[in-house]
Amino acid sequence: MRPQYPIRAVSKLTGIPADTLRAWERRYGAVEPDRSERVRLYSETDVRRLALLRGAVEAGHSIGRVASKSDSELEGLSRLLPARGAVPSVRAHAGSSELGPLLEAIGAFDPEAVNEELGRLAILMGPADLVHRVVLPVMRLAGDGWREGSLQIAQVHLFCACVRNLLGGLVRLQRPADQAPRILFTTLSGELHEFGILAGAMLAVARQFRVTYLGPDLPAREILGAARACVPRAVVVGILAVNAGAAARADVSRLAAELPPSTELWLAGSGAEAVAGARRRPAAFVIGDFAEFERHLVRLKAGEAVR
Repeated sequence: MRPQYPIRAVSKLTGIPADTLRAWERRYGAVEPDRSERVRLYSETDVRRLALLRGAVEAGHSIGRVASKSDSELEGLSRLLPARGAVPSVRAHAGSSELGPLLEAIGAFDPEAVNEELGRLAILMGPADLVHRVVLPVMRLAGDGWREGSLQIAQVHLFCACVRNLLGGLVRLQRPADQAPRILFTTLSGELHEFGILAGAMLAVARQFRVTYLGPDLPAREILGAARACVPRAVVVGILAVNAGAAARADVSRLAAELPPSTELWLAGSGAEAVAGARRRPAAFVIGDFAEFERHLVRLKAGEAVR
């Protein structure tokens, strides 16, 4: 059963006062919540639509003009706004935008607050927007903060653990069809950074793929064992440049040689190009960025053959 939220919870999730919510429903038919014993109950779809409407109103549109628009039209309006999240440091950003409460919770080592805020943002945005507007910006901010000394590595680990928890929840909620293609995500032995594969896995979930997330730091033999058991359409391996040495090249060479014939090998991250020479396999790709990654997801979902 899909979760439903009373009006007080929706007001907290969206930042829209309860009186305003009632007015938007009564005057403009913005959403049509279920009613149970005179209590309004809103679905996740209702909450996300209300968040889109609030964004449009804050951008200068009147609620009367946008209330009748579809969600996709409202999303189009939001894409015309300046991109959010591109700021120079964690300290500069905390408290100043939609990421402020999340960054404050990370800074306070408060996993409960981090999980709560990630869950709230996931409801408002959906998985794909969550990756582009929250996970990836925080990844960049975390790297900047760690280099500047404003963020500890333990805080980065805390955020990563919470995103991993969220991924598990998204996998359960999305429930793709049994025949949907499966994608396996991992990193090689010695590669402990998993932000990239976490973000990729969330994007795959958003596009209704089945996801097998193995986490970081696995030897080639373990990756091959998992791939032989679940036979994914693609294995995504994250590699940073600092770890793209001889051992990584050997592991990539073994994966390319021994993965099931129907499985593609996708190498992603700053070190992917450095180990690409070891990928002697027709269906092997170097993924340059998340835009390219999403293009491959579209191709794979459409069932297009490798060209």
